[in-house]
Amino acid sequence: MPVLVRSKGLTCVAVLSALALFLIASSAASSGQVPAGTVFKGDAPAAFDAFIIYPVSPDQYPQGGGFLWWPGHNGWMISDVPLLNSIASAYGLGIGQIIGFPRWVETDRYNLFATMDADKFEAFKKLPMDEQVKQRQLMMQASLAGRCQLKAHRETREMPVYELVVAKGGLKIVEKDRGDESLFFFPGGWWNTGTMENLASNLAGPSGRIVVDKTGLGAKRFFNVLHWTPDGKVDTAGGGPSIFKALEEQLGLELVPATEPVEVLVIDHIEKPTAEGWPAPGSKLAH
Repeated sequence: MPVLVRSKGLTCVAVLSALALFLIASSAASSGQVPAGTVFKGDAPAAFDAFIIYPVSPDQYPQGGGFLWWPGHNGWMISDVPLLNSIASAYGLGIGQIIGFPRWVETDRYNLFATMDADKFEAFKKLPMDEQVKQRQLMMQASLAGRCQLKAHRETREMPVYELVVAKGGLKIVEKDRGDESLFFFPGGWWNTGTMENLASNLAGPSGRIVVDKTGLGAKRFFNVLHWTPDGKVDTAGGGPSIFKALEEQLGLELVPATEPVEVLVIDHIEKPTAEGWPAPGSKLAH
């Protein structure tokens, strides 16, 4: 299973199954239970046994945070992540597709721990990967709906996007026959395994727009390593390529501006999580 590795110059964060860990369906009950009618295959759990979410200070994770598969504690840890990213991940949307939220949803950062008992966790791991993603999303949606009182609805709107296409020089990355979708962040780049649709979703953040897969490569999976420099530092001394140039030079892909009807999630209501369940200062969870 992927792990989180921290060293002096590198932070690697494994984001399981294309970041599919979060949030809040409008139909979920405020009690934190999975919505009525949800069907779980096999012996998969219907809810987490423990769920803790709490804010972190800006200097708590100087090298950044992310998602961690936490097998020793039968669940997941998400560190130093805004709720905006979490909402987008839950619905399989880019962050540009979430609208109508108050500013703190984007700026405030949180740690989250979601665990289940050992028997439930073992049953969960036996599900096919796509079913794990689906069920984990539903459980996170229900739990966070109870803590944040989020209500939202989907719409389709015309929006500026980038279309992800194969560049004229051809594709420069290798197809993988098997393997789970995963994303490993490090300063200035990532390692990614997944479909082109998965890659397009991940590009929404660094490109600043919704990215739509137009490569025509379907369900094929690819491994890629991408290094780029944020736009504000591209022209500085020692700065690397922009995300656009890096895609073409390193992966053989291109982002083409366009306007398309896009599914968005409109936030109707959300509240900051309360202090219920927050760890005491000095505890292991608080660090």
